[in-house]
Amino acid sequence: MTSHPLNGPLETGLRVLTILASAFPEAYDIDSLVFFDYSLLHSEEFGGPESLHPDVPNHASEITVKRDLLELGLQVMIRARLATLQIGRGGIGYAATDNAHGFVELLESSYMQQLRSRADWVIEAFGNANPADIRERMSTLGRWPGFVDSAPNHDTGASDE
Repeated sequence: MTSHPLNGPLETGLRVLTILASAFPEAYDIDSLVFFDYSLLHSEEFGGPESLHPDVPNHASEITVKRDLLELGLQVMIRARLATLQIGRGGIGYAATDNAHGFVELLESSYMQQLRSRADWVIEAFGNANPADIRERMSTLGRWPGFVDSAPNHDTGASDE
């Protein structure tokens, strides 16, 4: 069994819950949440506030394992009734429950304050982007295995609005 002391299901679930609480009542698919979580941790790469986690060599490779960890984290939050699975015309999405915001606000550490601030930034910056735009944004960075767009030019400076 592999240990993930800094990115285990609980921490990953808490990060994604913070994002979902910021976006309440919106629901997002798993690909969007993976991108949001990456953007939350490495916000400087996207023109946002100082990154929450340090810039270490090869941190871009974390995107390849993030989906599985995020799904485990979402399961923890769903069991705690802080997040919910929603099935609709657009597919499967995840959203915060009515209890999520209050729970996230109870956590008062400086890390949680920074996490909430970055989550608000992520939702403001990318919350209205459709999943195809999110995959394209990641492919322009060359960090989204399996979702590389074949178009030769990508405009990363375009607004998502």
